[in-house]
Amino acid sequence: MRKWIGLLVVALFVLTQYALWFGQGGVVALLHRERHIHALASANATLLKTDEQLAAEVKGLQDGRSAIEAQARSGLGMVKKGETFYEIVPGAPPATRTARVFRDQQLAARG
Repeated sequence: MRKWIGLLVVALFVLTQYALWFGQGGVVALLHRERHIHALASANATLLKTDEQLAAEVKGLQDGRSAIEAQARSGLGMVKKGETFYEIVPGAPPATRTARVFRDQQLAARG
């Protein structure tokens, strides 16, 4: 009889430990929730930075004409009268080198 009581106590202990560690509100679930909370907190911090930048941009656009002009120049590529617009394309070969290669190819084709 004592053997059965001992086995019953051990079985109940194992069941409660399983529920504590692996159950719905157990330690493993708690660790997953904490990781999720940290991920959400970092995403929230990034969004707060973006919100602050957008709020500063809105305030700048509301305050003055120069901010609107800067936005139009950078976003829309607008140019004032009398200005010359130069676009530098990164990674493109310089025009002189391209012209020299083209000239060399023409000379090679002729001769």
